[in-house]
Amino acid sequence: GDSADKHAVELQRLKEEHARLMTSHGQHAKDLEGLKGLHMHHADMGERIKYLEQLLGDSAEKHAKAVQALKEAHDNHMTDLASVKAAHASLPDRMEYLEKLLGDSADKHNKEILALKAAHD
Repeated sequence: GDSADKHAVELQRLKEEHARLMTSHGQHAKDLEGLKGLHMHHADMGERIKYLEQLLGDSAEKHAKAVQALKEAHDNHMTDLASVKAAHASLPDRMEYLEKLLGDSADKHNKEILALKAAHD
């Protein structure tokens, strides 16, 4: 009698403890699945961040090369412009040359006219 009752109480206590452990195990299993999902999402976020970093890096390199190419083209144009300016006289220089040419020509023609008048007199 007593031994059977003790075993029955102990068996009941073990069944209740087993049920409690099974509930706890079920909750831990749910938590584990949640963590797995977060881990997968985290891994996915890492991949996405890596992709964005690569994209930005590629874009930055591309823009740096484009800026360098523009700087080189600008330098070439400045060199070309300087050589064109050096090859051509400035407008004041050209005007001075024309005025001198016309002045010399006018002086020459005036002398010739005076010489002709003097020859006819």
